[in-house]
Amino acid sequence: MLDAVEITVKGGNGGHGLVSYHREKFVPQGGPDGGDGGRGGRIFLRAVDDVYTLELYRSRKRFQAGAGGNGGPNLRHGANGEDLYLEVPVGTVVYDAETGDLLADLSEVGAEVLVAHGGRGGWGNKRFATPTNQTPGYSQKGQEGEERRLRLELRLLADVGLIGLPNAGKSTLLAAVSNAKPKIASYPFTTLEPMLGVVNVGWERFTLADLPGLVEGASEGYGLGFEFLKHVRRCRVLLHVVSCESPDPVTDYELIEGELRAYDPGLEHVARVVAVTKADLDHAAAERSAEALAAHLGRPVRVISAHDGTGLEPLKEELMALVAAERARAASQPPAEVPVIRPAPVDRFVVTIDEDGRYVVDGYTAVTFVKMMDTGMPGALDEVMRRLERWGIAKELRRLGIKPGDVVVFDDVEIAWEG
Repeated sequence: MLDAVEITVKGGNGGHGLVSYHREKFVPQGGPDGGDGGRGGRIFLRAVDDVYTLELYRSRKRFQAGAGGNGGPNLRHGANGEDLYLEVPVGTVVYDAETGDLLADLSEVGAEVLVAHGGRGGWGNKRFATPTNQTPGYSQKGQEGEERRLRLELRLLADVGLIGLPNAGKSTLLAAVSNAKPKIASYPFTTLEPMLGVVNVGWERFTLADLPGLVEGASEGYGLGFEFLKHVRRCRVLLHVVSCESPDPVTDYELIEGELRAYDPGLEHVARVVAVTKADLDHAAAERSAEALAAHLGRPVRVISAHDGTGLEPLKEELMALVAAERARAASQPPAEVPVIRPAPVDRFVVTIDEDGRYVVDGYTAVTFVKMMDTGMPGALDEVMRRLERWGIAKELRRLGIKPGDVVVFDDVEIAWEG
């Protein structure tokens, strides 16, 4: 099961603005009427309940939303680019692969997160018309869509997680009480990836996950280690099973619990049911194991057999009751807040001089505006200079000693200063 992958997403580019002038009979000198370009499409991730792995993203790793349409005459606005929705399994956690910042935890069906903005549409020449510049002959290019690399991690969301040593009978139990068909064999580590099944209890149901068996040192990454433990922490209830064949059931139980505590102390507070499995092999041994565990834990321990059905119905009912209580508790909690990692653009700017003597301007508004201007169009560079004056950037450049002909840098755009 593919449960971690990196992909690249890119919002659609904005459409270009248009240079156009109104043409109509008996109106020989119509003003500018070039429309704005449309916004580029955005990319969202959406959690769905009919996709169970990240297999869709094994071969395709790059996704781009639709581009915005170009502006048209008569102030026609370009169409916005089509948004792209990428479906991921419920339980997917989204990180920025470059910074490691958490973007979202899609733990509910239908949860969505915007992961890439579309580029802004360029202005048509009508936007630049002023009383002193009534026929501007320039427009803006569409802005590039936002691009980012994401790391998707699937942390299985199950109502009940089956834990226990390898070959404790977890897969057989899952097959006996649900619709799942896991691989079953009489040797350890048959289950190498999580298996999920649905258990019906009257009119209610819960999901049961057969998780790969732990070994000593799993909390330090040994065996299936972290690949197993990251799924355990997402379960509402844990069903800890111990085989009646074990010569020391208490030691087996504590080995697993010790690894869980070492990995995440919070797992100690997750509701648990403990059961001794394989009672059909030796019912007396199963009863002795259950008594030893009950004495150690100070609470009842169930005796079950997935082979002949012993104790399965009462076990399902107890699990269903615990799951219902945990669901109700979770519903009463306020939703977890995901950190806002993208600060809102601000109009502040900074001007520095690099080692080549170029004047580098850093500031969202100025850099975006200049990058979107097609300075090859007549009058476009004059418009840029007017904006630099208005924003106070020209004043700062003069304070730093800029001279005509010096180069001013706006990200990947360079212009010659005209003074």
